[in-house]
Amino acid sequence: MEFLTTKGIAASIEKIIRTAREHIVIISPYIKVDKTYIERLHEADRNNIQIHIVFGKKDMADFEKDKFQNFRNLYIYFLENLHAKCYMNENSALITSMNLYGYSEENNREMGLFINRSDNYNLYDEINRECLSIKDSADSYTLNNKDDFLYFPDISFPNSNNSEELEGHCIRCGTRIYLNPNYPLCDDCYHVWAQYNNPKFQENYCHKCGRSIFWYEEQPISYDHPLCSRCSQNTNNWPCE
Repeated sequence: MEFLTTKGIAASIEKIIRTAREHIVIISPYIKVDKTYIERLHEADRNNIQIHIVFGKKDMADFEKDKFQNFRNLYIYFLENLHAKCYMNENSALITSMNLYGYSEENNREMGLFINRSDNYNLYDEINRECLSIKDSADSYTLNNKDDFLYFPDISFPNSNNSEELEGHCIRCGTRIYLNPNYPLCDDCYHVWAQYNNPKFQENYCHKCGRSIFWYEEQPISYDHPLCSRCSQNTNNWPCE
């Protein structure tokens, strides 16, 4: 076990990310990640290392969400009453007062304890079990900013009891779902899509008319553009012909 102050804590957080081979756990109420940490996390992601981040207190700023786009092995959770700060991988853990927040490193006096699993297995195991408990108590968090997907401000859904008028299509598998361009995936496909959170990823079907869309079309289908060219220009005639 090693006692650390501010600069040592910052170096240890980077070390935990850099030396991980299986998983990374980051528990920090406030998230504002600097360039070095993001680069290290990208390296881990490219090596198929699972990254679990639990944060709390308030929603993540949009510019912070942008930093985490396009990760393939990232899982984020939100716990409103979170106050603990912990960083760990499969071999070591850091209990500290420091948030994953650039201001803390530059302006605050922090302290922490660094624990190696090989030196103190029982203590490491207790920390690991508490981190799992915190994660299990938290809610899964999606990076999508709802405003990012409001690309169809002129669309008004028909006021009708005719269910056919309210039917759309999952943009990935084509199955019939409720018509809503802001949520154009069925439940099964959404759970797969949410693992990667890439709103630009090209999908297969127009959400409105269900037509198969090829890669060379002028307007490819994606989560943030779920309507084909014809449907996006014909929002008052449901469905398009």
